[in-house]
Amino acid sequence: MKKPLIVACCIIVVCSLLTISILLMPSTPSDSELQTSVQPTPKTTAQKTPQPTPTSTVQPIDPEVQQAIKKAINYLKQTQDPMGLLMLNVIYRQFHIVEFNDSLQRYDQLLVSNPDPWLRIFRRIADYNNSIVQPEDFNSVTDQLDRLTVPALYSDRRGLPDDYLTQLTEAMNMGSFYAEHSSNSGSYLLTHALLATIWLQNNRCSLQLPKDFTSALYQKNAALIGDGSQVDDIELEAAAFLYQAGQGNLVNPDFTQKFLRNIIAAQSTSGGWSATGDTPDNTNWHPSVLALMILLHIQYPAASYPPMIAPAPS
Repeated sequence: MKKPLIVACCIIVVCSLLTISILLMPSTPSDSELQTSVQPTPKTTAQKTPQPTPTSTVQPIDPEVQQAIKKAINYLKQTQDPMGLLMLNVIYRQFHIVEFNDSLQRYDQLLVSNPDPWLRIFRRIADYNNSIVQPEDFNSVTDQLDRLTVPALYSDRRGLPDDYLTQLTEAMNMGSFYAEHSSNSGSYLLTHALLATIWLQNNRCSLQLPKDFTSALYQKNAALIGDGSQVDDIELEAAAFLYQAGQGNLVNPDFTQKFLRNIIAAQSTSGGWSATGDTPDNTNWHPSVLALMILLHIQYPAASYPPMIAPAPS
């Protein structure tokens, strides 16, 4: 009886030892583990201009564009124009440019010293709630361009005018007419009609636009971008808004690189841009912020970007 019991115990001990040795052996890595093991350790050094969610195609960093962006940031971080600060807030939210992280605070400081209804209205670009705007403030909206964009800016909070669709259509047609007759001032109706549609989309407005309206609007804005050696404010605005609408591909691929190089060539030594090529040293925040938007979209392409209008707090 004792001999079988001893044999059984020996078998159990041997099996246990074999099991333990198998468990302690290193396992063979899978294919995915092998691939992961050869990946370099990512650097943790923060960049001042990180890319948004990238597209599948990796774009090489263009040193000339990068230098132009750096100069533009240094120029624009000094602006005291209220609307300029709101556009810098858009750039901060879309591209995380740290130099612009205080743009809304600076805007509010200007608002304290100048409590203008116009400033309270457009503050919504940077603040979804914008509780400081008053109903009577909207009575001050009389400018033709503002009457296009302000209803779109508040389209999720206030009803659109009954004739708003007519206004958009007329602005597109009139802006196109002025552009064909070389009137830059009238062409801003066209770019602001595009801006209004961007803000309608940001606010998920259910306004039913006519068939092919947006495609025609995109094409007409793209037509504002010439292929000459100089760039002016209306070209920069059309291109910047097309990129904001996700239509940067409409900036004619036959001269996109030429347009890009012309933008860089038009940058002054101060880092800003002039509204026209005739006065290259008379720089201004408006063409400068538009040029910077274009350069950032080109240098850091992405499948999507945060909206121009600040979203609701999560």
